Amino acid sequence: MSNLKLKLKKVDAVKYGIITGATMALLSFIMLSIAFLFTSLIGLGSDAGALGAIFGGGIIMIILAPILYFIIGFIVGWIGAIIVNFILKKTDGLNLEFENTGLDINQIGNE
Repeated sequence: MSNLKLKLKKVDAVKYGIITGATMALLSFIMLSIAFLFTSLIGLGSDAGALGAIFGGGIIMIILAPILYFIIGFIVGWIGAIIVNFILKKTDGLNLEFENTGLDINQIGNE
């Protein structure tokens, strides 16, 4: 089997920022939703009743945190991609090697 050798010369900074931001937003939503379940139980146990369950659980943070994490993740991912592009430019790219598994690129989708 022959190996396919490619060279990575540039990463799209905006798309990488979107991917990083979306990943961080999704993970923060999952983590905060789990935390909300446990903290709402504490709110229900207080004297505030249903209002304590809402504010004690931090439902506002479940809405705001993923938005903030997306913005922060986008900025950090964008800056990281710019740094990677600078390094790739100075080092003449990154060599990548893929193994040919018997399926040509022209055969994809024609199965």
